[in-house]
Amino acid sequence: MSTTSRTADGVPATVMLITGSFVLLGAGAGWLLALCEPFLVLGMMIVLGLPHGATDHGLFQALKMKGGRLKFLFLYGMVIGLYGLLWYTLPMLAFGIFMLLSIYHFGQSNWAGIRHETKGWARLHYLLWGSGILLTPILLHAGEASLIVAAMTGISLPASANMLPVIGSLAVLNIVVMLVLSWRGVLSRKRLVWEVVGYGLLMALFFTNSLLLGFTVYFVCWHSLSSARDQLRFFSRRLSPDLRRQLSWEIGGTIVGALAFCLFIWLGPGPEAALQPGIISGVFIFISLLTLPHMLLIEQLYANWSPAGTPSIKNLNQSTVKNASTVATSHTLNHV
Repeated sequence: MSTTSRTADGVPATVMLITGSFVLLGAGAGWLLALCEPFLVLGMMIVLGLPHGATDHGLFQALKMKGGRLKFLFLYGMVIGLYGLLWYTLPMLAFGIFMLLSIYHFGQSNWAGIRHETKGWARLHYLLWGSGILLTPILLHAGEASLIVAAMTGISLPASANMLPVIGSLAVLNIVVMLVLSWRGVLSRKRLVWEVVGYGLLMALFFTNSLLLGFTVYFVCWHSLSSARDQLRFFSRRLSPDLRRQLSWEIGGTIVGALAFCLFIWLGPGPEAALQPGIISGVFIFISLLTLPHMLLIEQLYANWSPAGTPSIKNLNQSTVKNASTVATSHTLNHV
């Protein structure tokens, strides 16, 4: 199998440019970003962040998992209810699970298109990459992070020492793994360069931006768009008219619900209060409740389908046009 067919698309250049813009603004105009932070965080999360998880019911159907809408809602609600009970009784354990799930989920969304030797190595790679991406902003902004964690768990984290060696070690390990994947022919040289540059940009983003803004740019531009792109590829040949309408309603409903929450905040305590540790902690707990069943579905998605070797959306569209043209030509010849 050729290297090209064994690698999925890397990070789009537009995402690199957006990230680079935030790095420059954070380094040279931090006051401007601080002024706009509530609107940037809420706006990006609503428009691009939350909708990528609004297709879970569609995934449930497209994966042909047994049961209809009622079974989906029952299972989804049961997982959320049990995890919510854990948050209520053992918040520190629930927080640890949330962190581990997030680390794995972020790594999987970036590297699911790479065919590792075994599932075990794949999962270790996901955990390594996700650790570097999630722990870096938390360790760099330990003061902000500790306030949010304390509001979520009721436990104050001890002041951390210099964490730069940990951040640097994770970065070096991730780059070494990329080099090994490239040496094995699993990762093309072009994508190797893109990934190394992208990892460096993310590190610069976390160093120059606040905890919430830096994480939001990553979550929206790198994770959500990547996941949405994979889902679009998966759905591209499975979308019936009914499923298309259903997905439109579910995504639209998610956006409307998020806008309603923002309107409530705006008319109540105000947009600046939305970034206070108390509210942010509540939002993160709510996100964690949705993340667990969402991650289980995404795990099923990648277990049954892989973006490795899957044509890009552009190529899919070109292939559709080409196939339609071929069918039309054949039909014409048959009538000559």
